[in-house]
Amino acid sequence: MGITEDIFGTFCDPDIGEKEVKRYTLTCKSGIEVQVISYGAGVSAVLVPDKLGNKEHVTLGFDDIKGYEKFGYQGSSVGRRANRICKGKITIDGQTYQLNINNNDNHLHGGKRGWDKYIWESCITDGSVVFSRLSPDGEEGYPGDVLAQVKYSLDDDGSLHIDFEAMTTKATPICMTNHCFFNLAGHCCGQKGLFEHVVKVNADRFTPVSKDLIPTGELAPVGGTAYDLRSPITFGEVLPKAPGQGFDHNFCLHQVRRGELGFAARFHHPPTGRVLEVYTSEPGVQIYTGNFIPKEKGKMVGRNGSSYTYQASFCCEPQNFPDAVNQPNFPLDIYRPGQPYKHSMMYKFSVEK
Repeated sequence: MGITEDIFGTFCDPDIGEKEVKRYTLTCKSGIEVQVISYGAGVSAVLVPDKLGNKEHVTLGFDDIKGYEKFGYQGSSVGRRANRICKGKITIDGQTYQLNINNNDNHLHGGKRGWDKYIWESCITDGSVVFSRLSPDGEEGYPGDVLAQVKYSLDDDGSLHIDFEAMTTKATPICMTNHCFFNLAGHCCGQKGLFEHVVKVNADRFTPVSKDLIPTGELAPVGGTAYDLRSPITFGEVLPKAPGQGFDHNFCLHQVRRGELGFAARFHHPPTGRVLEVYTSEPGVQIYTGNFIPKEKGKMVGRNGSSYTYQASFCCEPQNFPDAVNQPNFPLDIYRPGQPYKHSMMYKFSVEK
């Protein structure tokens, strides 16, 4: 494995002015190439060969930093708390906090300026790229200073390890994930390419949601629903059957023990042979099929002038269940001083010939 560093551009931070955006390129023997940037501690590019050896970008992305500023969450590390919190209200030890509202009447992905919208400190350490930042007490309404770290490592077999860690000075919710938008057919292959993917998710339950995509608190069996992805099925077959004809839902993983890396989902694009397997130490995974990306071409212009449109990509975001802080039957969401937050996840890329 090799790592190189260069400058991707300059970001004008509203608080401290211009800062350089560093980019790191990770390569491995299997031909997989991954680029990560200090803006949002995010993945800016993943190149994977197909069964004929032709490399292609398999994530949505942009030629410069302006694209990442304009279109949020693209490949970013999301925090302090990924996904939605109902009305932005949390209560910890009897004290209620009002978080910033940025998604209808709710709080999404850390608020108006979540962790995806900051430049992180970065360095190369022991064959990995490590990003870190200090989130101050009161940021977006959250209690406590939180020191967060994201580490990227690429194995020779094409496994991209992403390790999240955080420590807090006060009790606070923490839930971090990566938010890559994938299309294994190629980043510019649109809905047709997405529908060709065969998907399998290792979950026997899901969390039903309200019209605002807030969990009702129920843990419902997937059997007999469009959310039953336990056996391989194409997106083209299952999405028309889903309510709203798309996914933006949390799946409850069949997990042996929280904290241990386990299989979450598999995506295969048969025409190219490309495969993505996702592993996580967290209990859930959010499957999102790009339902809020504009249908009109030219509204979202990405890498090499490509037009990214509705349902032209998918996200597989390992995490704790949404709004867990307000759902007593959901897994632990509050972390305290001396209690470190840790989440390990892995994207494993391969080719079936």
